[in-house]
Amino acid sequence: MKLELESEEARELLSALVDRLLNEAGLGDGDRAALRRWRSESMKAGSEEMKALTAKVNADIDRALRAKAKSVVQKPDWR
Repeated sequence: MKLELESEEARELLSALVDRLLNEAGLGDGDRAALRRWRSESMKAGSEEMKALTAKVNADIDRALRAKAKSVVQKPDWR
């Protein structure tokens, strides 16, 4: 199985995670503002930072899927 996110999909994932962090982490107003500013300024669609994040996310997904496929083969039949 192969799963690869496009840059726009990775940005949506990042946005969802940051929104949840902003709502649930109990950050102060200054920290919340800094996080929003970082997301809007540094993590723009098509930016080098977003391309790097997309590549990292895809590499992590690939590694996790390979590890899961490998572990299924190693499980004993008696379980």
